[in-house]
Amino acid sequence: MRPRLVLLLPLAIAACAPAPEAGDPVRGEPPAAVAPGKHGALALFPMLDAEAGRDENIVYSPASVSQAFGLLALGAGGETLAQLEAVLPSPADAHALESNERDVEVSLANALWLSKDFRFRDSYLAAARNRYDATAERIDMLQPAASADRINAWSNKETKGLIPSFISPDGITPDLVAVLTNAIYFEGKWQQKFTGGGKEPFLFGDGHEEPFHLMSQEMQRASAEKGGWRVLRLPYSNPRYAMDVIMPAQRKVMETAPPLDRIDMLSRAVEKAEPRPTRVRLPRFEIAWEDGLIPSLKALGLTLPFQRGKADLSRMVEPGQAPAYVSAVRQLAKLQMFDEGTKAAAVTGISIVVTSAPIQPPDLLEFTVDRPFLIVLRDLERDVVLFIGRIAAPEPYDMPKDGS
Repeated sequence: MRPRLVLLLPLAIAACAPAPEAGDPVRGEPPAAVAPGKHGALALFPMLDAEAGRDENIVYSPASVSQAFGLLALGAGGETLAQLEAVLPSPADAHALESNERDVEVSLANALWLSKDFRFRDSYLAAARNRYDATAERIDMLQPAASADRINAWSNKETKGLIPSFISPDGITPDLVAVLTNAIYFEGKWQQKFTGGGKEPFLFGDGHEEPFHLMSQEMQRASAEKGGWRVLRLPYSNPRYAMDVIMPAQRKVMETAPPLDRIDMLSRAVEKAEPRPTRVRLPRFEIAWEDGLIPSLKALGLTLPFQRGKADLSRMVEPGQAPAYVSAVRQLAKLQMFDEGTKAAAVTGISIVVTSAPIQPPDLLEFTVDRPFLIVLRDLERDVVLFIGRIAAPEPYDMPKDGS
Protein backbone atom coordinates (compact mmCIF):
# COMPACT_ATOMS: atom_id res chain seq x y z
CA MET A 1 0.00 0.00 0.00
CA ARG A 2 1.51 3.31 -1.01
CA PRO A 3 2.13 5.96 1.64
CA ARG A 4 0.05 9.14 1.49
CA LEU A 5 -0.12 12.73 2.98
CA VAL A 6 -2.69 16.00 3.54
CA LEU A 7 -6.53 16.99 5.69
CA LEU A 8 -9.98 15.87 7.32
CA LEU A 9 -13.78 16.01 6.39
CA PRO A 10 -16.73 16.94 8.71
CA LEU A 11 -18.64 14.96 11.26
CA ALA A 12 -22.33 15.53 10.45
CA ILE A 13 -24.60 13.65 12.83
CA ALA A 14 -28.08 14.98 13.47
CA ALA A 15 -28.93 15.65 17.07
CA CYS A 16 -31.60 12.99 16.94
CA ALA A 17 -29.37 10.36 15.31
CA PRO A 18 -28.26 7.39 17.42
CA ALA A 19 -24.68 7.44 18.67
CA PRO A 20 -22.32 5.13 16.75
CA GLU A 21 -21.26 1.90 18.32
CA ALA A 22 -17.74 1.75 19.78
CA GLY A 23 -15.17 1.29 17.06
CA ASP A 24 -17.47 2.48 14.24
CA PRO A 25 -15.74 4.88 11.88
CA VAL A 26 -16.32 8.60 12.21
CA ARG A 27 -17.59 9.73 8.84
CA GLY A 28 -16.89 13.14 7.38
CA GLU A 29 -18.97 15.31 5.10
CA PRO A 30 -18.55 15.17 1.31
CA PRO A 31 -15.27 16.82 0.29
CA ALA A 32 -16.32 19.17 -2.46
CA ALA A 33 -17.54 22.53 -1.18
CA VAL A 34 -14.29 24.48 -1.08
CA ALA A 35 -14.38 27.88 -2.78
CA PRO A 36 -11.46 28.23 -5.23
CA GLY A 37 -8.78 30.47 -3.78
CA LYS A 38 -10.32 30.63 -0.31
CA HIS A 39 -7.77 28.24 1.16
CA GLY A 40 -5.20 28.28 -1.64
CA ALA A 41 -3.16 25.09 -1.81
CA LEU A 42 -4.68 23.93 1.48
CA ALA A 43 -7.90 23.25 -0.48
CA LEU A 44 -6.18 20.17 -1.93
CA PHE A 45 -6.35 18.40 1.41
CA PRO A 46 -10.02 17.31 1.30
CA MET A 47 -9.46 16.01 -2.25
CA LEU A 48 -6.46 13.93 -1.25
CA ASP A 49 -8.18 12.77 1.92
CA ALA A 50 -11.21 11.60 -0.07
CA GLU A 51 -8.94 9.57 -2.37
CA ALA A 52 -7.22 7.82 0.53
CA GLY A 53 -8.67 4.85 2.35
CA ARG A 54 -9.43 5.22 6.03
CA ASP A 55 -6.38 3.03 6.79
CA GLU A 56 -3.97 5.19 4.77
CA ASN A 57 -1.77 8.05 5.94
CA ILE A 58 -1.77 11.48 4.31
CA VAL A 59 0.73 14.29 4.86
CA TYR A 60 1.56 17.12 2.50
CA SER A 61 2.80 20.69 2.48
CA PRO A 62 0.42 23.31 1.06
CA ALA A 63 3.20 25.87 1.54
CA SER A 64 5.42 23.91 -0.87
CA VAL A 65 2.65 23.67 -3.48
CA SER A 66 2.14 27.45 -3.27
CA GLN A 67 5.84 28.09 -3.87
CA ALA A 68 6.06 25.73 -6.84
CA PHE A 69 2.98 27.18 -8.51
CA GLY A 70 4.29 30.66 -7.82
CA LEU A 71 7.22 29.75 -10.08
CA LEU A 72 4.77 28.57 -12.73
CA ALA A 73 2.62 31.72 -12.48
CA LEU A 74 5.64 33.89 -13.26
CA GLY A 75 5.78 32.23 -16.67
CA ALA A 76 2.04 32.11 -17.37
CA GLY A 77 -0.08 34.61 -19.25
CA GLY A 78 -3.64 35.34 -20.30
CA GLU A 79 -6.43 33.10 -18.99
CA THR A 80 -3.90 30.57 -17.65
CA LEU A 81 -2.44 33.20 -15.32
CA ALA A 82 -5.90 34.39 -14.30
CA GLN A 83 -6.92 30.84 -13.39
CA LEU A 84 -3.73 30.27 -11.39
CA GLU A 85 -4.26 33.49 -9.45
CA ALA A 86 -7.89 32.57 -8.72
CA VAL A 87 -7.28 29.00 -7.54
CA LEU A 88 -3.70 29.06 -6.18
CA PRO A 89 -2.73 32.63 -5.30
CA SER A 90 1.05 33.11 -5.21
CA PRO A 91 2.60 33.86 -1.80
CA ALA A 92 2.82 37.59 -1.14
CA ASP A 93 6.33 37.22 0.27
CA ALA A 94 8.16 34.13 -0.94
CA HIS A 95 10.71 34.32 1.90
CA ALA A 96 8.39 35.13 4.80
CA LEU A 97 8.23 31.54 6.07
CA GLU A 98 11.98 31.11 6.46
CA SER A 99 13.31 31.24 10.01
CA ASN A 100 16.07 29.78 12.17
CA GLU A 101 15.54 30.91 15.74
CA ARG A 102 15.06 29.31 19.16
CA ASP A 103 15.58 25.70 18.06
CA VAL A 104 13.16 25.90 15.12
CA GLU A 105 14.38 25.98 11.53
CA VAL A 106 12.19 26.50 8.46
CA SER A 107 14.02 26.62 5.15
CA LEU A 108 12.82 26.90 1.55
CA ALA A 109 14.61 26.23 -1.71
CA ASN A 110 13.44 26.68 -5.30
CA ALA A 111 15.12 25.44 -8.45
CA LEU A 112 14.46 25.43 -12.19
CA TRP A 113 15.77 22.39 -14.06
CA LEU A 114 15.83 23.43 -17.70
CA SER A 115 16.48 21.53 -20.91
CA LYS A 116 19.77 22.54 -22.47
CA ASP A 117 18.07 22.38 -25.88
CA PHE A 118 15.17 24.73 -25.13
CA ARG A 119 15.17 28.53 -24.86
CA PHE A 120 13.60 30.32 -21.91
CA ARG A 121 13.04 34.04 -21.53
CA ASP A 122 15.76 35.83 -19.56
CA SER A 123 13.01 37.92 -17.95
CA TYR A 124 11.41 34.76 -16.54
CA LEU A 125 14.69 33.44 -15.11
CA ALA A 126 15.38 36.84 -13.55
CA ALA A 127 11.89 37.06 -12.02
CA ALA A 128 12.20 33.53 -10.55
CA ARG A 129 15.58 34.42 -9.09
CA ASN A 130 14.46 37.76 -7.65
CA ARG A 131 11.06 36.66 -6.33
CA TYR A 132 11.81 33.10 -5.18
CA ASP A 133 15.62 33.00 -5.04
CA ALA A 134 15.35 30.16 -7.57
CA THR A 135 18.49 28.70 -9.05
CA ALA A 136 18.44 27.66 -12.73
CA GLU A 137 20.40 24.66 -14.01
CA ARG A 138 20.56 23.19 -17.49
CA ILE A 139 20.16 19.41 -17.78
CA ASP A 140 20.23 16.98 -20.68
CA MET A 141 16.84 15.32 -21.07
CA LEU A 142 18.47 12.64 -23.24
CA GLN A 143 20.58 11.60 -20.24
CA PRO A 144 17.77 10.70 -17.81
CA ALA A 145 19.87 8.94 -15.18
CA ALA A 146 22.40 11.77 -14.87
CA SER A 147 19.65 14.43 -14.87
CA ALA A 148 17.65 12.59 -12.20
CA ASP A 149 20.80 12.25 -10.10
CA ARG A 150 21.32 16.03 -10.14
CA ILE A 151 17.73 16.77 -9.09
CA ASN A 152 17.86 14.10 -6.38
CA ALA A 153 21.14 15.43 -5.00
CA TRP A 154 19.48 18.82 -4.65
CA SER A 155 16.44 17.25 -2.95
CA ASN A 156 18.66 15.34 -0.52
CA LYS A 157 20.63 18.48 0.35
CA GLU A 158 17.66 20.82 0.79
CA THR A 159 15.69 18.34 2.94
CA LYS A 160 18.75 17.33 4.99
CA GLY A 161 18.44 13.71 3.91
CA LEU A 162 14.72 13.26 4.60
CA ILE A 163 13.91 13.05 0.87
CA PRO A 164 17.05 11.70 -0.83
CA SER A 165 15.26 10.73 -4.04
CA PHE A 166 12.48 12.75 -5.63
CA ILE A 167 12.47 11.82 -9.31
CA SER A 168 13.36 8.60 -11.16
CA PRO A 169 15.05 8.45 -14.57
CA ASP A 170 11.65 7.41 -15.98
CA GLY A 171 10.43 10.90 -15.13
CA ILE A 172 13.00 12.48 -17.45
CA THR A 173 11.62 12.15 -21.00
CA PRO A 174 12.76 13.63 -24.34
CA ASP A 175 9.75 15.97 -24.50
CA LEU A 176 10.46 17.37 -21.02
CA VAL A 177 11.75 20.94 -21.14
CA ALA A 178 11.60 21.98 -17.47
CA VAL A 179 11.00 20.79 -13.93
CA LEU A 180 10.10 23.49 -11.40
CA THR A 181 10.84 22.35 -7.86
CA ASN A 182 10.33 23.59 -4.32
CA ALA A 183 11.68 22.02 -1.14
CA ILE A 184 10.54 22.92 2.36
CA TYR A 185 12.24 21.69 5.54
CA PHE A 186 11.07 22.02 9.13
CA GLU A 187 12.94 21.02 12.26
CA GLY A 188 11.74 22.10 15.68
CA LYS A 189 12.07 21.16 19.32
CA TRP A 190 9.00 20.98 21.52
CA GLN A 191 8.63 23.67 24.15
CA GLN A 192 8.51 20.74 26.60
CA LYS A 193 9.86 17.44 25.39
CA PHE A 194 8.33 14.07 26.21
CA THR A 195 10.27 12.13 28.83
CA GLY A 196 7.99 9.16 29.48
CA GLY A 197 5.90 6.70 27.57
CA GLY A 198 5.48 3.09 26.63
CA LYS A 199 3.43 0.61 24.65
CA GLU A 200 -0.33 1.16 24.73
CA PRO A 201 -3.19 -0.10 22.53
CA PHE A 202 -3.63 2.04 19.41
CA LEU A 203 -6.73 1.84 17.22
CA PHE A 204 -5.57 1.74 13.60
CA GLY A 205 -7.58 3.03 10.66
CA ASP A 206 -8.58 -0.44 9.51
CA GLY A 207 -10.23 -1.11 12.87
CA HIS A 208 -7.66 -3.40 14.49
CA GLU A 209 -5.76 -2.63 17.69
CA GLU A 210 -2.19 -3.36 18.60
CA PRO A 211 0.40 -1.97 21.03
CA PHE A 212 2.24 1.14 19.85
CA HIS A 213 4.75 3.40 21.59
CA LEU A 214 3.01 6.51 22.96
CA MET A 215 5.22 9.27 24.31
CA SER A 216 3.90 10.68 27.58
CA GLN A 217 4.31 13.92 29.49
CA GLU A 218 2.39 16.05 31.97
CA MET A 219 2.27 19.67 30.81
CA GLN A 220 0.23 22.86 30.84
CA ARG A 221 -1.53 22.82 27.47
CA ALA A 222 -4.62 24.33 25.85
CA SER A 223 -7.25 21.96 24.49
CA ALA A 224 -10.85 22.22 23.33
CA GLU A 225 -13.76 20.03 22.26
CA LYS A 226 -16.36 21.05 19.66
CA GLY A 227 -18.69 19.25 17.28
CA GLY A 228 -17.47 15.77 18.15
CA TRP A 229 -13.75 16.61 17.83
CA ARG A 230 -10.98 17.28 20.37
CA VAL A 231 -7.97 19.48 19.69
CA LEU A 232 -4.74 20.01 21.64
CA ARG A 233 -2.06 22.59 20.79
CA LEU A 234 1.60 21.64 21.28
CA PRO A 235 3.92 24.66 21.03
CA TYR A 236 7.52 24.46 19.87
CA SER A 237 10.40 26.19 21.65
CA ASN A 238 9.89 29.10 19.26
CA PRO A 239 6.27 30.10 20.07
CA ARG A 240 5.79 31.21 16.45
CA TYR A 241 5.17 27.52 15.65
CA ALA A 242 2.72 24.98 17.02
CA MET A 243 1.31 21.56 16.22
CA ASP A 244 -2.45 21.11 16.54
CA VAL A 245 -3.48 17.50 17.20
CA ILE A 246 -7.12 16.79 16.32
CA MET A 247 -9.00 13.53 16.96
CA PRO A 248 -12.59 12.32 17.32
CA ALA A 249 -13.96 12.96 20.80
CA GLN A 250 -14.99 9.28 21.00
CA ARG A 251 -12.50 6.49 20.40
CA LYS A 252 -13.56 5.74 16.82
CA VAL A 253 -11.91 5.11 13.48
CA MET A 254 -11.72 8.34 11.47
CA GLU A 255 -13.08 7.52 8.02
CA THR A 256 -12.40 11.01 6.66
CA ALA A 257 -10.98 14.19 8.07
CA PRO A 258 -13.17 17.11 9.12
CA PRO A 259 -13.61 19.87 6.52
CA LEU A 260 -11.29 22.86 6.38
CA ASP A 261 -13.82 25.21 7.99
CA ARG A 262 -14.20 22.77 10.91
CA ILE A 263 -10.41 22.62 11.29
CA ASP A 264 -10.25 26.42 11.30
CA MET A 265 -12.99 26.51 13.93
CA LEU A 266 -11.05 24.09 16.13
CA SER A 267 -7.91 26.19 15.69
CA ARG A 268 -9.76 29.29 16.86
CA ALA A 269 -11.21 27.38 19.81
CA VAL A 270 -7.83 26.15 21.05
CA GLU A 271 -6.36 29.63 20.64
CA LYS A 272 -8.97 30.95 23.09
CA ALA A 273 -8.64 28.05 25.56
CA GLU A 274 -6.71 28.44 28.80
CA PRO A 275 -3.85 25.97 29.37
CA ARG A 276 -4.64 23.30 31.95
CA PRO A 277 -2.59 20.53 33.52
CA THR A 278 -2.79 17.69 31.00
CA ARG A 279 -1.15 14.33 30.54
CA VAL A 280 -0.45 14.10 26.82
CA ARG A 281 0.14 10.72 25.18
CA LEU A 282 1.19 10.91 21.55
CA PRO A 283 2.55 8.29 19.14
CA ARG A 284 6.24 8.46 18.28
CA PHE A 285 6.10 7.83 14.56
CA GLU A 286 7.20 8.67 11.05
CA ILE A 287 5.27 8.63 7.78
CA ALA A 288 6.00 9.27 4.12
CA TRP A 289 3.62 10.10 1.30
CA GLU A 290 3.73 10.89 -2.39
CA ASP A 291 1.12 11.48 -5.04
CA GLY A 292 0.33 13.21 -8.29
CA LEU A 293 -1.77 16.32 -7.73
CA ILE A 294 -3.24 17.10 -11.16
CA PRO A 295 -6.61 15.29 -10.63
CA SER A 296 -7.16 17.15 -7.36
CA LEU A 297 -6.09 20.47 -8.88
CA LYS A 298 -8.55 19.96 -11.73
CA ALA A 299 -11.30 19.28 -9.19
CA LEU A 300 -10.56 22.71 -7.71
CA GLY A 301 -11.00 24.31 -11.13
CA LEU A 302 -7.37 24.61 -12.25
CA THR A 303 -7.37 23.12 -15.74
CA LEU A 304 -5.67 25.33 -18.31
CA PRO A 305 -2.03 24.72 -17.34
CA PHE A 306 -2.52 20.99 -18.05
CA GLN A 307 -4.18 21.32 -21.48
CA ARG A 308 -2.06 20.80 -24.57
CA GLY A 309 -2.61 23.68 -26.95
CA LYS A 310 -4.48 25.81 -24.37
CA ALA A 311 -1.89 26.40 -21.66
CA ASP A 312 -0.32 29.85 -21.96
CA LEU A 313 3.28 29.77 -20.71
CA SER A 314 4.33 32.56 -23.06
CA ARG A 315 6.08 34.55 -20.34
CA MET A 316 8.36 31.56 -19.70
CA VAL A 317 9.47 30.38 -23.15
CA GLU A 318 11.14 32.31 -25.95
CA PRO A 319 9.00 33.13 -29.03
CA GLY A 320 9.32 30.53 -31.77
CA GLN A 321 9.59 27.59 -29.34
CA ALA A 322 7.02 24.80 -29.34
CA PRO A 323 4.04 25.46 -27.01
CA ALA A 324 4.52 24.04 -23.54
CA TYR A 325 2.13 22.73 -20.89
CA VAL A 326 2.25 21.01 -17.49
CA SER A 327 2.31 17.21 -17.72
CA ALA A 328 2.79 16.26 -14.06
CA VAL A 329 2.63 17.72 -10.54
CA ARG A 330 4.00 15.58 -7.71
CA GLN A 331 4.73 16.03 -4.06
CA LEU A 332 6.75 13.74 -1.84
CA ALA A 333 6.69 14.44 1.89
CA LYS A 334 8.02 12.91 5.09
CA LEU A 335 7.28 13.70 8.73
CA GLN A 336 8.83 12.41 11.95
CA MET A 337 7.47 13.09 15.45
CA PHE A 338 9.55 12.06 18.43
CA ASP A 339 10.28 12.89 22.06
CA GLU A 340 12.34 16.03 21.41
CA GLY A 341 10.38 17.50 18.52
CA THR A 342 9.50 17.22 14.84
CA LYS A 343 11.26 16.94 11.49
CA ALA A 344 9.34 17.33 8.25
CA ALA A 345 10.16 17.93 4.62
CA ALA A 346 8.38 18.06 1.27
CA VAL A 347 9.45 18.45 -2.33
CA THR A 348 6.96 19.57 -4.98
CA GLY A 349 7.79 19.26 -8.66
CA ILE A 350 6.00 20.62 -11.75
CA SER A 351 7.02 18.93 -15.01
CA ILE A 352 6.64 20.96 -18.19
CA VAL A 353 6.65 19.33 -21.63
CA VAL A 354 6.15 20.52 -25.17
CA THR A 355 3.44 19.35 -27.58
CA SER A 356 5.51 17.15 -29.96
CA ALA A 357 -2.76 4.78 31.75
CA PRO A 358 -2.18 5.44 35.73
CA ILE A 359 -4.89 6.95 38.00
CA GLN A 360 -4.70 10.73 37.74
CA PRO A 361 -5.73 13.48 40.13
CA PRO A 362 -9.26 14.77 39.42
CA ASP A 363 -7.97 18.05 37.94
CA LEU A 364 -5.59 16.34 35.48
CA LEU A 365 -7.10 16.04 31.99
CA GLU A 366 -6.33 13.07 29.78
CA PHE A 367 -5.48 13.51 26.09
CA THR A 368 -4.47 10.05 24.88
CA VAL A 369 -3.97 9.86 21.13
CA ASP A 370 -4.78 6.15 20.71
CA ARG A 371 -6.82 6.41 17.51
CA PRO A 372 -6.47 7.92 14.04
CA PHE A 373 -5.66 11.61 14.40
CA LEU A 374 -4.90 14.79 12.50
CA ILE A 375 -1.79 16.97 12.72
CA VAL A 376 -1.61 20.60 11.58
CA LEU A 377 1.83 22.21 11.82
CA ARG A 378 1.31 25.96 11.81
CA ASP A 379 3.37 29.12 11.45
CA LEU A 380 1.22 31.15 13.83
CA GLU A 381 2.91 34.44 13.06
CA ARG A 382 2.23 34.16 9.32
CA ASP A 383 -1.03 32.21 9.71
CA VAL A 384 0.25 29.53 7.32
CA VAL A 385 -0.16 25.76 7.51
CA LEU A 386 3.29 24.28 6.83
CA PHE A 387 2.24 20.63 7.01
CA ILE A 388 -1.07 18.86 7.56
CA GLY A 389 -1.79 15.17 7.84
CA ARG A 390 -4.25 12.45 8.80
CA ILE A 391 -2.50 9.63 10.63
CA ALA A 392 -4.35 6.33 10.41
CA ALA A 393 -1.47 3.83 10.42
CA PRO A 394 1.60 5.35 12.11
CA GLU A 395 4.91 3.64 11.53
CA PRO A 396 7.35 3.30 14.45
CA TYR A 397 10.13 5.88 14.56
CA ASP A 398 13.45 4.44 15.68
CA MET A 399 15.49 6.99 17.56
CA PRO A 400 19.05 7.38 16.17
CA LYS A 401 21.66 5.95 18.48
CA ASP A 402 23.46 9.30 18.67
CA GLY A 403 20.19 11.01 19.67
CA SER A 404 20.21 13.31 16.63
